[in-house]
Amino acid sequence: MQNQNEAVAEIHKKIRTLWITSAFFGLMSLFGIMTGNFLLLLLGLVFVVPGIWAIGKFKRMLQNQLADYQPGKGFSFFRKTGEQKIKVITYTQIGMAGLILFSLITKLSVGPTLFIGLSALVYLQFVMKRRIKVHTKIDDATLFELEEIGIITPKDIVKALYKDFESWRHVQPNNKIFLVKQDALVCIVMQERHEAVRMECRLRDIQKLGIVGSGKNGEGLLLLIGTVHDNAVRLKLDGKSFQDSPEEFVSHFLQALDEALQTASPGTPALIRDGRMMPRPELQEHASSEKPRVVIREIELPSSAASNNDSGQVPRKTGATGRQLDL
Repeated sequence: MQNQNEAVAEIHKKIRTLWITSAFFGLMSLFGIMTGNFLLLLLGLVFVVPGIWAIGKFKRMLQNQLADYQPGKGFSFFRKTGEQKIKVITYTQIGMAGLILFSLITKLSVGPTLFIGLSALVYLQFVMKRRIKVHTKIDDATLFELEEIGIITPKDIVKALYKDFESWRHVQPNNKIFLVKQDALVCIVMQERHEAVRMECRLRDIQKLGIVGSGKNGEGLLLLIGTVHDNAVRLKLDGKSFQDSPEEFVSHFLQALDEALQTASPGTPALIRDGRMMPRPELQEHASSEKPRVVIREIELPSSAASNNDSGQVPRKTGATGRQLDL
């Protein structure tokens, strides 16, 4: 897959950026010490300390060292409603405006602060806020299209969906569709106009979870998942569609994940679909020029040989025998 290492490259880019930023503000702190400028020293440390902490966090993510997921805990921003998210973003904008004003008054790094601050303010206002407002949890038209081209079946209960594109005529290779079903997270990666790769992971198999912003302006999200079978999955939501909000989709995903983990019954085997080619000849009758006629190749996340312990429950700790998958 062309984008197999896309998520890894994104994390490496963040680490490089943090090193450069930390070095710059580290020099600022050093200059503040040499000149006795306490304000300059304090400003430098405000950025250096969190930067070093974030570098360590991202390095642990590359090694698949994620915290165990606890239903209902963590990821506070994504657990908020759309209105609450918009309120948090507004407070963030006010804080950024305060930093810009502080920079202008003290004449510290005025140019970079103005450029970065104003760009962030515009992006938050006209991109992130807008897509949170217009996002639809389940778009019936898109749901019908996905069923029509064979990505889902009438039996699937879809709780939320997200796509990287706004219409089928704009589909590009590596565009992705994410679905939250009643018991699974599904990722479909478009390869060509007539081919796609599908990965499906049982919600109750998810043991670890990390969420990181991605993209030049933070418009996307990276989902880092660790399963009970030690499979590591990194999924990238590009966030380039003005109709679909990664933030809102992740909120619905967390709700479904909490329900699945809290209501999982003993004795239910943890299964993941086998990898196989799935030609769909019945789709040939659809002559729409906008929608692809998709052949779906499913990829397998190997399950542990010990899917069930003696009590019939899925074990929450296993050996390092899984695979790593970047989508």
